[in-house]
Amino acid sequence: MPRNYNVDGFFRDLPRKAATAQDKTDAAVRLIRDDDAEKRAELTASLRAARLERNSDESAAAPSPREKKPRR
Repeated sequence: MPRNYNVDGFFRDLPRKAATAQDKTDAAVRLIRDDDAEKRAELTASLRAARLERNSDESAAAPSPREKKPRR
């Protein structure tokens, strides 16, 4: 079987080894971006949950200070 034989399944998902310095840099950038995206998604979810909790507490405790203006 040739070395570059495309196999379906588990082994197809493994990343290829970087051949050049640019490939290594690109792979490192992808890893950093993926990690940052995961962290950003986790922080966004936790901040959204905290904001929803805070807003639900405020809305239950007191009515909105704004009065609705009549439409013309």
